[in-house]
Amino acid sequence: MRGTRRMLGAISTTAALIAGLTFATTGTAHAQGAADLPTKTFTFSTGRAGDCTMFSGAKWILRADGKAKFAGRVTSSDDNDAWLMWAKLKDGDGAVLGWLKNSHANPTNRTKFVMNMPSHNDSYRWTIDYPDAEFDPRLFPAIEYMALSSHC
Repeated sequence: MRGTRRMLGAISTTAALIAGLTFATTGTAHAQGAADLPTKTFTFSTGRAGDCTMFSGAKWILRADGKAKFAGRVTSSDDNDAWLMWAKLKDGDGAVLGWLKNSHANPTNRTKFVMNMPSHNDSYRWTIDYPDAEFDPRLFPAIEYMALSSHC
């Protein structure tokens, strides 16, 4: 069963990278963070959307209390660009459980995270801290995968 899940994760990641807009990864669980809350970590390979690139090693960490944080690096081959990202939470069968929500976003689109990139000459370190991203904590036990959709 575990080998099948790994194979499905690898297949979905490969297909998503070929599509260039959505990519998924499986998580690993750890007991760490605020007051030793359990966490799940999802690390992504390089992803591209339009003129933009998110480099390999970008990482979401989900906490059992429904908070999440992100660290990654993005760039664009064009000036005054922006990386738009939506993060889906999925169960072991790949079914969507929900989305991460941006605590500071416009109420009409709370699932969108945005990183502005003024210059094509630079790459940008992107961090989203625990208070800024959230999800329904009741979903935590069922979350086994994440999929990112992106636009540039």
